[in-house]
Amino acid sequence: MKDRLQELKQRTKEIELYRDSHVLSSETEEKGVFVQQAVIYEREPVAERHLHEIQKLQENINNLADDVQRFGQQQKSLMASMRRFSLLKRESSITKEIKAQAEHINRGLGDLVKEVKKSEVENGPSSVITRILKSQYAAMFRHFQQTMFIYNDTIAAKQEKCKAFIFRQLEVSGKEVPEEEVNDMLHQGKWEVFNESLLTEINITKAQLSEIEQRHKELVNLENQVKDLRDLFIQISLLVEEQGESINNIEMIVNSTKDYVNNTKEKFGLAVKYKKRNPCRILCCWCCPCRGSK
Repeated sequence: MKDRLQELKQRTKEIELYRDSHVLSSETEEKGVFVQQAVIYEREPVAERHLHEIQKLQENINNLADDVQRFGQQQKSLMASMRRFSLLKRESSITKEIKAQAEHINRGLGDLVKEVKKSEVENGPSSVITRILKSQYAAMFRHFQQTMFIYNDTIAAKQEKCKAFIFRQLEVSGKEVPEEEVNDMLHQGKWEVFNESLLTEINITKAQLSEIEQRHKELVNLENQVKDLRDLFIQISLLVEEQGESINNIEMIVNSTKDYVNNTKEKFGLAVKYKKRNPCRILCCWCCPCRGSK
């Protein structure tokens, strides 16, 4: 036969608990006392959608920053040798990927600016969603701007390295070429300067000539990359001018909020001191002398 004593005890406790809770609820209903309940707020779908887009855009900016940093480290190791033309092709594909990522992020930031303006019209400039969007845009835009400045500096440094290499090769060959003339040749893409006709004027080997031509190709490629980035930087500069006032307003609001918090802390401290100095006011005494003093 199965022993069910423990089951009986558990059932008895449940019945007693049910009776106690039922009695308490009936008493509160008779007295008119309402039981406090926790209020659970549902997540706002609009804010969730914006936060998801912001998080995705932030991840894209972080990936771009990692690619730019990796590209800069590769340049430091590759510019020391500068021997193979295959390296130039591989670097060209990397720069194309970085450019595509930057354009995609720039479009995303432009869409975010539109969302900020739309939120200002629908919810007001002082609403929570509008302030969140403004602060997130300002932070991501600064990160993206710093990343693109680093990438531009890396390309400019490589350009100077290639130019210095061409000058060294021409000095070894015994031909003096002014810097302005070399810059004009690089900007205009005059390949005939480095072809076979140069062999009749100076004593230079074909290996050195091919090496100079490779450096010239690198410089021409870099010039094209800089031209592609110029339009992107123009758009960034326009966004900086447009959003400069908004960023300054955000900083002013943050600073004023800090001052307000400090003043509030001081007022709370004074309130606590006054409360300790006047303990009789806490006792709620309704006698005639106390009421007259109030």
